[in-house]
Amino acid sequence: LKIGDIVTAGTGYGRVKSMVDASGEQKSEVAPSFAVQMVGLNNVPSAGDAFQVVEDEQKAREMAEKELDKERKLRLSEQSSGSYFSVGSFEGYDGSENDLKILNVILRAGASGSLEAIKGMLRDLPQEKVILRYLTSATGEISLSDVDQASTSDAHIIGFDVTPSEEVLASAKQAGVQIYSSDVIYNLVQDVEKVMLGLLDDVEVLDQVGEAEVLAVFGSNKSKVAGCKVTEGVVQNTSRIQVVRKKKTVFEGDVTSLRIVKEDVSEVLEGSECGIGCEEFEFWKAGDRIIAYSVSRQSPSLG
Repeated sequence: LKIGDIVTAGTGYGRVKSMVDASGEQKSEVAPSFAVQMVGLNNVPSAGDAFQVVEDEQKAREMAEKELDKERKLRLSEQSSGSYFSVGSFEGYDGSENDLKILNVILRAGASGSLEAIKGMLRDLPQEKVILRYLTSATGEISLSDVDQASTSDAHIIGFDVTPSEEVLASAKQAGVQIYSSDVIYNLVQDVEKVMLGLLDDVEVLDQVGEAEVLAVFGSNKSKVAGCKVTEGVVQNTSRIQVVRKKKTVFEGDVTSLRIVKEDVSEVLEGSECGIGCEEFEFWKAGDRIIAYSVSRQSPSLG
């Protein structure tokens, strides 16, 4: 690399004007693997950008503009659909909020290398159910304007290797804005993962616990009760049931009444007879098969 060479690095390009080594000595030419501080680029490159010498300034400009266009498209993609999501990622998605949650994020980092590092880690989080959408993703301190933007857009502020000032913290507290700040990248990723999980409902899990057969139907109108015999396992007053008639499910819902004779009971064991009632179902028929399930809830997952 020599003084006067035309170079490109990321979105920047220019002519090498000066080079200084680690001891502060000016250099006119350096060999491979020799580290210097160079002056001459029109834009600050990011960590990891390819640095190369090209034959003329026009080609250098074209290469830098191409990289700039790629960055612009990437920012638009992030703002519209989260972390490196494109329109193609939403094939089959109908726009229903029940299907997909969006977490708005304002991301600040102390340096460009830190910014890319935290974005890379966040990108690895599963986003089939909750996607990250960066409203702002840049280096620099967390500012009052960041708090204002987060407040108006229901966003969370993530700060990697930056420390919010007391003024910013006070403003965030008053506005109800949550700030997550740490110089440990794994702590931040865990914080974001917890927030993403917090947007999801617990998962309902059904386990079959018993079966019953309808022997007769009692009552009239909406107060009809199925007189049943438990043929397997147990039926509970908290059971979710499935009513099957001729191999076809005719009802799914919760038991609202479970009695032996006229006494309310919590459960009926195999071999015993009982009356089962459901507020949402009255079309019982003798011979219906009732499948009973216990209902539990599990914490959701992102994947």
